[in-house]
Amino acid sequence: MIAQYVLDHFLADLDAREPRALELAFALTLTLPQTVLETQIVPSADATKLIGADARDLMEFARERYDALRDGTFAQVELGNPYIWAFERVGADERLLIVNNLARVPQPVKFMAYTGRAGWDILNRIEFLFPARVQLEEYEFLWLMLTD
Repeated sequence: MIAQYVLDHFLADLDAREPRALELAFALTLTLPQTVLETQIVPSADATKLIGADARDLMEFARERYDALRDGTFAQVELGNPYIWAFERVGADERLLIVNNLARVPQPVKFMAYTGRAGWDILNRIEFLFPARVQLEEYEFLWLMLTD
């Protein structure tokens, strides 16, 4: 799953209430099934108040809109970087790739099997073709729908 040293750094930043880490933790609570969710990743209720209301509302809206985030199957995806935790949530009519940078520094992501496929960034509402490689900023996350 997640290497312990990666989780330890992430949890330290959660304890320090680093805003980007808190936002990522909140995003994880919305995208992971309860059976997978690590209870120590969940930010406290008062800590989630530090997350911008717009970001929080957007993520909660997306979770309500996409059945795969609530009821879909869960499968981890290896993207070749120990700081990147990626997984697919698949519902009856939806296939979402969730990509999370658990590091406090930017990290490269190689999309490997997804390269050239069509997708839709459900948080930013833009269509795209998966590139071979991208860089995610510290604690950045992507919620991507596969459209082909």
